[in-house]
Amino acid sequence: MFDVRFDIRDLEKLRKRFDPRDVEKALQRAVDATSRKAATHISRDIRGTYTLKARDIKKRLKIERVRRDATRALLYTGRRLPLEQFSPKRKWVSVSPRRKVRSGPRKGKLARRQGVTVRVRKDKGRQLVPGGWYAKDRILRRADQDDNASQPRMQFGPSVPGMVAYPETIEGAQDLVRRDLPQEFSDRLEHILSEKAGQV
Repeated sequence: MFDVRFDIRDLEKLRKRFDPRDVEKALQRAVDATSRKAATHISRDIRGTYTLKARDIKKRLKIERVRRDATRALLYTGRRLPLEQFSPKRKWVSVSPRRKVRSGPRKGKLARRQGVTVRVRKDKGRQLVPGGWYAKDRILRRADQDDNASQPRMQFGPSVPGMVAYPETIEGAQDLVRRDLPQEFSDRLEHILSEKAGQV
């Protein structure tokens, strides 16, 4: 049993007792506040393994309430993260193991181009992006690596769901929501009602 004044499990009763708009406003504010805490929980777990910044994860992570159960939240996440968010570095790479420079200071040596490496996980080394290059803060690669005239395309790394490797991470976030959301809702509805009554 939650030790709160206004029980989030009694939303319909609260909507009949008070202005439904006030109840909905309190609910939305509570969900927003608790979602931020759950997102921080997940972000901290991801950053323990992956070379990402908190702001990059925040852009891709969204948490919404499960409509059929007001005391829980379901985690929704966006698409895969752009590969340039994984610590990119330019690196000279051979164009071909057989192709050599025909003239100039490097004549006779293997032909090179500027490639790019990334470090996705903290427990692994840097990896070369096959056929990729780094330009204008983007990692690109030809749509057809055998056709130098083909359209460059942005490259992407793993998605947020793919980076949350352990079920206990999600369960931990859900536990946080179950503990925090009822109290947040009660406190915010009490504040809204006090404001209307002129007590704040």
